[in-house]
Amino acid sequence: MYTNLKECLNKKGLSYNAAAKILGMPEPTFRTKVQERSFSVEEAFAIKENLFPELDFAYLFKRSADQ
Repeated sequence: MYTNLKECLNKKGLSYNAAAKILGMPEPTFRTKVQERSFSVEEAFAIKENLFPELDFAYLFKRSADQ
């Protein structure tokens, strides 16, 4: 799970649905990628550039210890 990404979405008040719309992907796909899978490189860059340009890439996409 991308714990930092999830926390950053919450801090900005962005739902999975809102973030998915910005990225042009279905909400269930976005949710699954945050919780269980991985984002493509292109998707990760789009998330950083469009939602969190102020954050460090490595911080944002660090996996939680249980992965």
